[in-house]
Amino acid sequence: MPRDAGAARLRAVASKVSIGRSVVLCQIPLSLIVVVIGATAPLLRPGLATDPTFDLGFSMILVLLALSVIVPWRELPRGSLLIVPILDFVAIALVRAGAMETQPALGVLVVFPVLWLMRSSLPPWASLTLTVLGSLLVTSWPVLGSFDPAHLRSYLGLLLLPIVMLCIGVTIRVTSSGARAREIEIERKDRELNELLRAAIDRERVLTAILNTVDVGLTAVDAHGNTTLTNRQQELFNRLSGHDDAHPGLVFGADRRTPLAVDRQPVYRALTGETFADELIWVGEGDAQRGLSTAARPIKNADGSIAGALIACSDVTELVEAVSAKDTFISNISHEFHAPLTSVLGYLELVLEDEHRLPSHLSGYIDVAGRNAERVLHLVADLLSTAGDRVRVHPRPVDLAALIEMSVRSNRLRAQKNGVKLKTDAQNPLWTLIDPLRIAQVLDNLLSNAIKYSPGGGVVSIRAEESESEITLHVEDRGMGMTEQEARQVFSRFYRTPSARHAAIEGAGLGLAITKSIVESHGGSICCVSAPGKGSRFTVTLPVNGEVGRMPQDSVGESV
Repeated sequence: MPRDAGAARLRAVASKVSIGRSVVLCQIPLSLIVVVIGATAPLLRPGLATDPTFDLGFSMILVLLALSVIVPWRELPRGSLLIVPILDFVAIALVRAGAMETQPALGVLVVFPVLWLMRSSLPPWASLTLTVLGSLLVTSWPVLGSFDPAHLRSYLGLLLLPIVMLCIGVTIRVTSSGARAREIEIERKDRELNELLRAAIDRERVLTAILNTVDVGLTAVDAHGNTTLTNRQQELFNRLSGHDDAHPGLVFGADRRTPLAVDRQPVYRALTGETFADELIWVGEGDAQRGLSTAARPIKNADGSIAGALIACSDVTELVEAVSAKDTFISNISHEFHAPLTSVLGYLELVLEDEHRLPSHLSGYIDVAGRNAERVLHLVADLLSTAGDRVRVHPRPVDLAALIEMSVRSNRLRAQKNGVKLKTDAQNPLWTLIDPLRIAQVLDNLLSNAIKYSPGGGVVSIRAEESESEITLHVEDRGMGMTEQEARQVFSRFYRTPSARHAAIEGAGLGLAITKSIVESHGGSICCVSAPGKGSRFTVTLPVNGEVGRMPQDSVGESV
């Protein structure tokens, strides 16, 4: 990658600069000591300043210092700089030989090139060999060319300095190996940290791209309410409301008119530790006003204290307006249906007043038509309740078995047309406290659905049973059935299964939603068990004592 290549070039340049600086720093101590000795020689050692051998060694050390500064060592092969400590041995040998009479201890200066060799990249055996040879050169320089075997025992003293330097070199090498290992470990950790840093930068870049892509506004704040992170969508919402650090912006409640108090705004609520979702607020004003569904969750430290909060906002303006338009439509259409249905009921009552003039078989038909027209009128009224209000019920003691029989008679003609046989199994009588009109509506909805969704005919069974605390009503068919997921949604308003839509079966998707509302208004519950191609079973559970107002959760059973 280009970034990695650039980083590698920077590291290479830094390494080369470091090499040049190291050469100079290694040479300065030796040069400084020799310069001090040469500067004080006229006062302390008058004969030393005129010794040609000392002058040669002195000059050689100064030249090596100059070369350390001038030569571009970073451009030369790395091993080439070892020529400096090797030549230092020669220069020290000359300085010691020139000062042998006045300063014989100058041989200890070899410790400087020894330190350099021990810290170099040479193998240990090579650096120790050069240490011994260089030290031996310094001690044996005065006797070179005048070797006398008779004085062999006295020459053994020349080995003292090489041995000492060898021990020093070994010690330095051993101690520096641990330091080198730590240095290598530090370098390894440094590389790992750099890799983690690059990975974190890459993740941050990807996260930023994701946050700026989603159509949900996201804001993270610290414990003081200061924004630490926001995405592009939230910035649009902030501009719409006029929000900035100094002004909270135009934020209104669900009615779109009442300004939302500061302590009721999402950020403040989240920082107090509150967690919520689907809270509707409005931002902006006029035609540009938008509805936002907000959710928030506090961010806590390890000790449980509030460290900040995360707030998410989704634009639901179109959805809210669609729901409002739907409710308005339902209200209008309900009023439009009410008048003609009332008229139909009125004329049916007039016909029934002349019942003695009608054939006996027509009287029963008109009675069924009247009851169903009355139920349609109640269904029209219930359309208004689908906007969220519960259905109102007026319980009284009723024989549920009689209601079941009445519903079966009302649906028998439709069942015969669909080739469906209705089968009833109910204890008779079955007294309980219910609203007969509403429970009749429940029975009709369940029976008509069972018949309607059994296009191939078959049997629809209605079974009722009573226990000490509840009455259970089962309506079961062997029709087209539903998947488990569809069974979970079947009680939702306006929901119709894909198979029902594909088969062009008539319906608005309101019957089961109203049925569920009626049952729950009686303090009961309703559930559905279904499987594709195997039919469905709806189970209604009602309390015997009519505990109206209890709202249990509905459930969906396993597939049959």
